[in-house]
Amino acid sequence: MKIAIDMIGTSLGSGTKTYNLNFCEYINNYIIKDRIFIFITRDYLKKINVSKNENVNYIIKPSLLNNIFLRIIWMQLILPFELKFLGINQLFSPMNMGPIFLKLFNIKFILALHSNLPWVFFSKMPGNIVRNYLTKFLMELSIYACDKLIVDSIFAKNEITKLLKIEKKKIFPIYLGVDKKYLDNKKNEIYIENFEYKNYILSVLSCVKYHNILNLLKGFKLLKKEKNIKLRFIFVLQILDKDYFNQIKNFISNNLNNDEIIFFHNLDNKYLINLYRNANLYVFSSYCEVFGLTTLEAMSQGCPVLISNRSALAEINSNAADYFDPDNEHEIKDAMYKSLNDTEHRKKMIKRGNDYFKIFDWDKTVSETMKVITY
Repeated sequence: MKIAIDMIGTSLGSGTKTYNLNFCEYINNYIIKDRIFIFITRDYLKKINVSKNENVNYIIKPSLLNNIFLRIIWMQLILPFELKFLGINQLFSPMNMGPIFLKLFNIKFILALHSNLPWVFFSKMPGNIVRNYLTKFLMELSIYACDKLIVDSIFAKNEITKLLKIEKKKIFPIYLGVDKKYLDNKKNEIYIENFEYKNYILSVLSCVKYHNILNLLKGFKLLKKEKNIKLRFIFVLQILDKDYFNQIKNFISNNLNNDEIIFFHNLDNKYLINLYRNANLYVFSSYCEVFGLTTLEAMSQGCPVLISNRSALAEINSNAADYFDPDNEHEIKDAMYKSLNDTEHRKKMIKRGNDYFKIFDWDKTVSETMKVITY
């Protein structure tokens, strides 16, 4: 059997990038009997551990295809003919969308969807309206067109079934893994210059409304005012909604001291290990996640985790985290205070997290994914 994997456009989303880079890394541990053709741009080929397996072939495309519009044209109009020319039997796209007319070429199509319910949120996302609606439209068509759909959680499977009326037997939930760099307990020497690694709460988020940063800050304001907690709040942000970020900055200016809140924008992942490792608490306030990998990363570094009780977060984190109602700033405040000050509870949560995150293994993710692709 000949299998193609489309990884063109890996730079277009941080979650997809994490998935693809780990998939390419861990596929080297998988016994490959089929011929694999990986479509990838030259810039991302440099970032992966290239497989030495003679059955894995890389088809290098220009980095221009990282542009969403050029990628869509190539994917829909050119890729199907390339696949037919190569004699491909099955295409796996971990890119949230794929060629929607592959049935005309007698090629099976397996899609992996990692986005946070795009049919709900993309039309409301900031930025280019045409791009957002086109992306949403093609994602929906790809979900209907694919033969099998891989998602990151049972929650995602149930939501897709409910919202798009897709048959459950077509959908395969496969959990993600924790990146191997978080599994090494050796001292990490990669630090942010002039940053003091103590006395802070941490949150790694995208700046979009459904990540609920304003309510989190309202809870933090109450924590500072009522409990007299002397901590800073550190946000590692990818700013997608500039208007929402301006609302956040205005709230801080009117309610908190500027030195109590620190933003790191688009921070390289190599700096996250020590941020997690030295934080007093990791808090994640999102309304909607189909997985939420950062909570497990925080657990891996011995940081207690406090998260929203919505969407897939409880499914993924189980009893290794504490939870709050993301609409209730007083509950957020009380939950933060308990996680910070109840010594015995903190010890229990740190131990639970350290034991729990290890079940999320990339070898297992790739193995289960290849079974879906090849059978």
